[in-house]
Amino acid sequence: MTKLSGETPRELGYVMPAEWEPHEGTWLIWPHNDTHEDTQLHLEHLWLEMTVALHEYETVHIVVKDEHRRDHLHRQVKYYGLDEKKLDIQIIPNDDVWARDCGPIFLVNDQGELAVTAWNFNGWGEREPYKKDRLVPEKTAQALSLPLFNAPITLEGGAVEVNGKGTMLATRSSIINPNRNPKKSQPEIETAIKDYLGIDHIIWLSGASREFCDLVGSSTDLHIDGYARFTDESTVLYSWTDDESNNFYPILKQHLTELREASTESGKSLTPVCLPKPKNEMYSTLVEATRPPFDTKLSLGTYANFYIANNIVLVPVYGDVNDENAKSIIAEHFPDREIIGIPAWATSELGGMMHCVTQQQPLAKNA
Repeated sequence: MTKLSGETPRELGYVMPAEWEPHEGTWLIWPHNDTHEDTQLHLEHLWLEMTVALHEYETVHIVVKDEHRRDHLHRQVKYYGLDEKKLDIQIIPNDDVWARDCGPIFLVNDQGELAVTAWNFNGWGEREPYKKDRLVPEKTAQALSLPLFNAPITLEGGAVEVNGKGTMLATRSSIINPNRNPKKSQPEIETAIKDYLGIDHIIWLSGASREFCDLVGSSTDLHIDGYARFTDESTVLYSWTDDESNNFYPILKQHLTELREASTESGKSLTPVCLPKPKNEMYSTLVEATRPPFDTKLSLGTYANFYIANNIVLVPVYGDVNDENAKSIIAEHFPDREIIGIPAWATSELGGMMHCVTQQQPLAKNA
């Protein structure tokens, strides 16, 4: 690994590809209980389910915390009949499972070479433990012998949505925020993003206030990947509800207005396409009650937090009346990919879904 300074990734011809471009692999951080009790119990079967689907079409890079967890994972891999030749297990100390946010953001340059960027992860504004997670990009770059760029601002991968042509979608609340980037102006933040992701144009959606995010349990301050996703250069699937009594309705209405007024780096207007939110409230899987009546809770669940891999799309599902409709809408925009529903009750309770726990490694053009 080479830590690069001086010239920025953009000056060296590096860009962040769109998620639907070919992958070499996907990175996951395997659940463990060292930071949050029972995380492994609640999540491991979902990680195995995702790994089964992903490893058919690309390498699955799995980060485990230590040798003990590696040995455990090897046993699980054999039990599930996974092809170990398609897995790459790396021992990297970590705090939690959110690979999208603390993990490496990969770039590709004009020669098809890969590089890793690190973004000073701080636990979503120091809400959660992060000191081990913060070093995951550097350790990944070391493991892959790739150059590493350290960006001069803090952001998480879930705060970034790109179209692969030079435009990025983001919410102001998750980046232009004193809990991430104190004393940084919007122009300073925009310059850093453009320089370290190879971006030309940023479309900002409002997001939400800290008070609202705390109310609904959004530790991310409303990352873009739960609310608006590119499916091509200018088409955006956006989360929506017609229920005006829903806490999210004013936020989503404002986002839609902003999307309708926005354009890409080439001046092309966006085409927003409605993706309904799950309709029903969810029963907590983490409550202490052992018998009915169980309490329902406001859900952060969203279908927009899907993950695009080679030949497949992993879509969070909830046993909700809107599951099939959402999968059909996503399928219309990815007709050459199989749509695979992954139960996301447990992850959404913790604040994220399929996109939040995955991170793509682009296929190097010279590979």
